[in-house]
Amino acid sequence: MTNAVWTGSLSLGMVVVPVRLYPAIRKKAVRFHELDRSGRRVRHVRVSEPVPEPGVEWEPPKLHVPTRSPEPTFEAPAPEVAYEEIRKGYEVAPGEYVSLTREEVMTLSPERSRVIDVQQFVDVSAVDPIYFESRQYVVPDREWTSPFRLLHRAMADANRMAIGWVTLRSRRYLSAVRPYKDLMLLTTMVHADETAPANFWIPPAVEPTEKELKMARLLVDTLTGPFEPERYPDEHRQRLLEAIGAKTPTVAVPPNGPSPTKVLDLMAALEASVKAAKAAQAKELKQTKSRRSRSAGT
Repeated sequence: MTNAVWTGSLSLGMVVVPVRLYPAIRKKAVRFHELDRSGRRVRHVRVSEPVPEPGVEWEPPKLHVPTRSPEPTFEAPAPEVAYEEIRKGYEVAPGEYVSLTREEVMTLSPERSRVIDVQQFVDVSAVDPIYFESRQYVVPDREWTSPFRLLHRAMADANRMAIGWVTLRSRRYLSAVRPYKDLMLLTTMVHADETAPANFWIPPAVEPTEKELKMARLLVDTLTGPFEPERYPDEHRQRLLEAIGAKTPTVAVPPNGPSPTKVLDLMAALEASVKAAKAAQAKELKQTKSRRSRSAGT
């Protein structure tokens, strides 16, 4: 059995029920490590940007990336691995990898598509919310508003949603499209084999009495009301932003040393343009006066 990710309680006022949380979704993805040509793992290091001395031209450092070996040692760093030499490695067993080139991985990517490929329509209530992931608004192009409204109305009247495929950022997603207000909502979905089985053994409990069940229903009814998402803001994010706003920002030193900001560059460009324009006007005025003098002399 999977270990619980959280242990606490379900609280409804004075009623507290100890509970545990277990993951209901187990995402399945083919994850690669980076390997060099000899099949050793490539590691990345964290370094700070160097601050050059005044008048000294900055050059990017040559990083040394340690690699993994049967007996790893970090006393003598290995030379940097060139980007062109890095391959994709899938770990099939501890320390054993199947190596693929970047080109081989790219050829296995889904074809780019601008189509939401609908496979079938199902009742909205037929899909358990456990399958739902991220959400995107579906909005028609201006010239196609009428057929969009027609499909929206037909799906809404039948209380149906569409199940199909969509390719986003080089990945193919199972998705559901359903009417949502005046638009439609596309929701990416997890696959059937990514839902964890809910086969937890729970010891038998004594059946509640009718009086207990009546009081429990009364508690539920008392706390029942319309869903108002504005009542539940992200307080943690708000506190973080408040703490950030109370701090004095520090100016990061650019890797090439002090340099003019965009505003200064813009001001310099404007000043140069004004100077050039004045010089051109003065030259044109001088030429005009010269032509007039020659005309008066003749």
